[in-house]
Amino acid sequence: MVKNLIILLLLLSNISFAQNGPRPTQFDKFVNKPNIQWAAYASDTFNFTKADLNNLLLNRIEKNEIKASLPVESRTSGADQIKYSKLDSINNAFYGDNVDYMMDSMGNEVSIKKPIPKKDTSNFKITEVTQILYIENGTLKSYIPFVTPMLPVYMSTGNYIGESFYFTTGFNYKYNYKHRKKNKLISLGQTKKMLRLNPPQPTDKLKEMYGCNLFETLRPYILENKIEVYTVDGKHKLNPQEIDIAAGNTQPMPIPVYDSTAKVSKYIVGEGSTVYGQFTDVQLVQDWYYDRKKNMVFSSIRELFVYSKEGDKEPVPVLKLGFK
Repeated sequence: MVKNLIILLLLLSNISFAQNGPRPTQFDKFVNKPNIQWAAYASDTFNFTKADLNNLLLNRIEKNEIKASLPVESRTSGADQIKYSKLDSINNAFYGDNVDYMMDSMGNEVSIKKPIPKKDTSNFKITEVTQILYIENGTLKSYIPFVTPMLPVYMSTGNYIGESFYFTTGFNYKYNYKHRKKNKLISLGQTKKMLRLNPPQPTDKLKEMYGCNLFETLRPYILENKIEVYTVDGKHKLNPQEIDIAAGNTQPMPIPVYDSTAKVSKYIVGEGSTVYGQFTDVQLVQDWYYDRKKNMVFSSIRELFVYSKEGDKEPVPVLKLGFK
């Protein structure tokens, strides 16, 4: 009985959920499902000038074709309390009340509404994309709950002082929503994003199983040839035995073997297996699309480059994972 209890405690201790992180919201609570093996926020700002996404969204809001809200921040209570707003309310929140107070001939205070400053839509290019990356049954996926265009801000003197969140739209309440065929979507272009593996950013982490990072979670599926691995130039497909050679590592290490419930059933020692602690970063290559009908932004994960570090040298790409 004592032995079984110790084993149970060890297994439970191998599952980490960022204990001190923010509470789950309606957009990220899905990671608690048992088939989700790893999850983290990978939000970033992108410049989708190919389709002029920000102005496209603004024009649709002006025509009442889509809904929007005041800017929403992920992992906050506001993400659970989405309230759609008209453009006038959004503008008032962005620019302030835009009201001047004057005295009339009788000495009474009266308010005069000032015109809203002209928007600099020519430089309306940066979009904050809220993204959750997650691994479900060995497949790396992307979920975009919403997007927040950022509008340039100027002082009264006309000097540019930065970007500020304008509105939030493109709400997707189903993490596994099946979008339409790509030929029916508007292409937004391609992005490349670097992600740290060791150590991960604790504020972004949502779920880890057995303390495994993104690459370590995918590793059993790589060994089973369920994920294609290539040399960095993409010219040669590697088999599991060649992966360690391509990474330049030959030091043996225990390899976890997972059962059908994603639990470690045993460990085996493989010859020349990679020292995965030396894998420090990955570069995520994504193709982006906008579904005009559903008013949602989607991402298709195209490739994942794995970076390795040797000594004090800068990390360099050593493997490429391909996704269909």
